[in-house]
Amino acid sequence: MVNNTQIESHHGVLMRINGYGVLILGPAGSGKSSLALELLSQGHQLIADDVVDFSKHKNAIIGHCPPMLEGLLHTRELGLISVPTVFGQNAWQRQQTVDFVISLQSVFKPNIQLTIEEKRYILLEQALPLLTLSTHNPASLVHRIQCWITMNNDTHRPEKELNNRQQKIMSNIKYREHS
Repeated sequence: MVNNTQIESHHGVLMRINGYGVLILGPAGSGKSSLALELLSQGHQLIADDVVDFSKHKNAIIGHCPPMLEGLLHTRELGLISVPTVFGQNAWQRQQTVDFVISLQSVFKPNIQLTIEEKRYILLEQALPLLTLSTHNPASLVHRIQCWITMNNDTHRPEKELNNRQQKIMSNIKYREHS
């Protein structure tokens, strides 16, 4: 506790993607920093790489970078990168509210179903939406993350729409059977 504020540190990368704070987790070598590099090249912002410190302000979880690592990104292939120098001053921010958590996994075999099970990641006693992504899926990680963020902020639920369509078809079948 510093100044009555609880600080919790996690290994990962915190990015600002389309205005949302996204914590990217995964084992060492899973591609977290390489994903951050790709996101930076598309105009998103880095908050912290490798170590992310979190504090709670009211009901929000705020992520920030330890001072020693501010503005730096490290990838295995390129080494240490100064984000403001390579991508511009706006490519790095001091802090960001955390909205979503992504877990990168090299081996991930989800059940095949129309909907995914809603998972949560607990950070400072607060549950955040969690998505596990396979690093071996040929689809772009960036595109899958952006799609999931949009899906989480959309009130339209395709599962409900599909269910309504099925019910309509079934009621037409029942009506024809009784005619």
